[in-house]
Amino acid sequence: MMKLIALDLDGTLLNNKSIISNENRDAIRYAQNKGVEITISTGRPHFDVCSICEKANISTHIIGNNGASIHFKDKKKLYSIGIDKNDVKEILHWLTDKNFYYEVSTNKAIYTPFNGKDMLKIEADKVISSNPKSVNIEEIYESCEKQLIQSGFVFVDNYKEILSKDDDFYNILAFSFDEKKRKDGMDYFKNLDKFSVFSSGDHNFEIVNKHTSKGASLERLASNLNISLEETMAFGDNYNDISMFEKVKYSVAMGNADKNIKSICKLVADTNHNNGVAKMIYKFIG
Repeated sequence: MMKLIALDLDGTLLNNKSIISNENRDAIRYAQNKGVEITISTGRPHFDVCSICEKANISTHIIGNNGASIHFKDKKKLYSIGIDKNDVKEILHWLTDKNFYYEVSTNKAIYTPFNGKDMLKIEADKVISSNPKSVNIEEIYESCEKQLIQSGFVFVDNYKEILSKDDDFYNILAFSFDEKKRKDGMDYFKNLDKFSVFSSGDHNFEIVNKHTSKGASLERLASNLNISLEETMAFGDNYNDISMFEKVKYSVAMGNADKNIKSICKLVADTNHNNGVAKMIYKFIG
């Protein structure tokens, strides 16, 4: 019997308009009414997820910042693990030096450079002009807009302003349309062997505490709810979801997921825009 379902947000529970559809909302409520616990498990911070859930009028447990924080559905914090401030300084210095757009997610806000939107547009224009026939122009500009629609943004003059904050630093996202630049960044931070580094989208990589993952936090939440991972299902579409897929009995890749993600999952749902989450929930919960 299914007792716990973990849902990624972007590309999974959210449709292409970045909202929870009525169909997915109703399926979540249906599962909860059947006694199934629901958790959202995402790279987004807790406060941003709360805003999304409030708009859909649902209440779930929340694993935020790629596993760096866990909150019960009553918003009580179960667990958090951050990045040391000295490490944050090292990361942001490097990203700034390499001219990366970045976002720093904490327990209070998402900090990003005040000229972030301009940085994204300049880089997008550069990629498009150098590869006009091989890039999806609409997708690139859409990615620019999507990157800046989360709740809780605070714009700063420089990274030293971020370091002056008395926050818990959970997650740092770096974004670039330049594939080589992105790969070099991932390789650099992976080789330091101090962090967990992965991609959660076509144009980004994320950095969290070395001991942080969605899978580890899902296991912790399940244990606190006295639920076995054999009774747990996880939905996702990207590489930061793999740690969940490796933990649970029922791993579900979205129809829009990369083929490599689909290949490691037991099940494949319809796409995020066709309410794949809702269809799979109704299929498994009678």
